[in-house]
Amino acid sequence: MTNQSDNQILIVDDNPANIDVLFNYLDEVGFDISVATHGQQAIQRCQQVKPDLILLDVMMPDMDGFEVCRHIKSQPDLKHIPVIFMTALTEASDKVMGFEVGAVDYITKPFQHEEVLMRVNTHLTIHNLQRELEQTNKDLERRISQRTAELTQVNADLEHEIAKRRSAYQGLTKINTAYSRFVPKEFLSLLGQQNITDVALGNHREMEMTIMFSDIRSFTSMSEQMTPKENFDFVNAYLGRVGPVIRQYRGVVDKFIGDAVMALFPLKPDNGIKAAIAMLQTLLVYNETRDRPDRLPIKTGIGLHTGLVILGTVGEPERLEGTVISDAVNIASRLEQLTKLYGASIIISGQVLSQLEAPLDYHIRFLGQVQVKGKQKIISVFEVFDGDLPEIFELKSNTRVDFEQGVTHYLQQKFSEATACFEQVLGINPQDRAAQLYLESMANVAKNDKQTILPLS
Repeated sequence: MTNQSDNQILIVDDNPANIDVLFNYLDEVGFDISVATHGQQAIQRCQQVKPDLILLDVMMPDMDGFEVCRHIKSQPDLKHIPVIFMTALTEASDKVMGFEVGAVDYITKPFQHEEVLMRVNTHLTIHNLQRELEQTNKDLERRISQRTAELTQVNADLEHEIAKRRSAYQGLTKINTAYSRFVPKEFLSLLGQQNITDVALGNHREMEMTIMFSDIRSFTSMSEQMTPKENFDFVNAYLGRVGPVIRQYRGVVDKFIGDAVMALFPLKPDNGIKAAIAMLQTLLVYNETRDRPDRLPIKTGIGLHTGLVILGTVGEPERLEGTVISDAVNIASRLEQLTKLYGASIIISGQVLSQLEAPLDYHIRFLGQVQVKGKQKIISVFEVFDGDLPEIFELKSNTRVDFEQGVTHYLQQKFSEATACFEQVLGINPQDRAAQLYLESMANVAKNDKQTILPLS
């Protein structure tokens, strides 16, 4: 039921008797009632009191009920008020016109008490429900608007936090990238560590790998002709070319020692040889850009040896360094030094050769056996000449059989046969430093009447 005391009803009729009847019907149930006796007064009263329902007579002298209703419905702040026409008219056309101008119902005269209250209560209930629905919608819109504003702020805060974290992540990525320049990620992986923060002094692991040493020939004399800055620029330009080649073949640059490079190939020796050949080919291209009197072509020697190493961290708590330690490292270093003695670009040990997956893919010649400096150990050494200049490569290919026969005769102390072989080699390739070395060694043997094994030094 409608709470009558909360509802204002406007009665519009020019007949006092009708007004009295309706007033009594409505007043006895507690409605708040206003009265207008003509159309203009009804319009004014609507503006003043904003009634919840209007009981409007159709037949009035100045303005009929249809015109009053039409005016009320044209006002935005009044058009929601339900209008019930009061008339003795029974023509259907009159009722249709009433509905067309905005009425919600009709009460016919003479009035019936229960009908009046039923129709009034029905339309007030509908009106109140509509008003509550409108208020509910407004409240909902307000809450939605408020929630939208809150979500907008939450999203803004979240985007700000994401931006902060993204910036922090990018900063951390830059730091990790910077760290990896000093301690390669591959080195951490070999140690079994995921993050540099997990590395501790003394972490180590024993494993077999191929070690490479590379060094620029005559670097000291070259650097004497350069300023300190030119030296730095030259070394960085050189290392900037060979470093990527080493990584291309799954190698890890362990350290730079001036112009020298120490690299590790943990997977297979083939990677080390392929990297060495590619490094020489890269230098051939680089040397083309240095074709002027003040820029001598770069030549480098590379030594490769495979063996067990201890890979780990050395130093002290405040200063760590990752490295490998073993006789295998020393041998690789000595092999690189041998490249100067033999006039070779790449020298490998027998251990490397024996573990190659496809040794026939390379051009290799047996250089002989040498003694490791400071040790009694004798190792076989071989030259890989795939990276030599094309003309030198061809000469060594054409003389390989004679050269290796000469080495075999030398080791068997058949010096006459060895001499003939090496002279045959030099007749084709006068610049073969290794053949010259063997002839010099045999000359010393004849002079001192004793055999010497070429030293690894």
